[in-house]
Amino acid sequence: DVQGLGHLPGAARCVLVCNHASYLDGLVLVAALERPLIFVAKRELERQWVAGPFLKRLGAAFVERFDARRSVADAQQMTEVVQSGQPLLVFPEGTFVAAPGLLPFRLGGFLAAAHAGAPVIPVILGGTRQLLGAGHWWPRKASLSVHIGAPIPIPQQLEPFAAAVQMRNQAHRVISLGLATAQA
Repeated sequence: DVQGLGHLPGAARCVLVCNHASYLDGLVLVAALERPLIFVAKRELERQWVAGPFLKRLGAAFVERFDARRSVADAQQMTEVVQSGQPLLVFPEGTFVAAPGLLPFRLGGFLAAAHAGAPVIPVILGGTRQLLGAGHWWPRKASLSVHIGAPIPIPQQLEPFAAAVQMRNQAHRVISLGLATAQA
């Protein structure tokens, strides 16, 4: 079930932020969103024998999480991707765990949006944890849903860091509420 495709701007730049619950989240989003995206993935996945080739074929942008100098360069690369008009998709939790719920969001994708002058679009992905969550190696039957929320504009008259923090907090609230509503 896919809802909210009308919230995606045509050719306008944007950063989509989505909860992360499964190894198959990227595949579900590629099928549901019907448009090319640049996925952001942690650099460790680049060398994995299954995820690495798949993400490379998707054109993923790999980001460093542990080397501060490399991490800054990767953040600049994300901003340039957004400025070029390509939609960027980020899983701001940075990872997923077996337990339901939403982890705290990392700031990188929101900083890219703020520096590029692009809105953040929250995406709520449901059912993928049941399909193939952490600790499982075989998919199970599950109903899947993708809900694209209304764009979160850049707060005016704030410097980029403060704007990114505000957008991050708002996106976390929207996605958390969407997940709670879906489970109720």
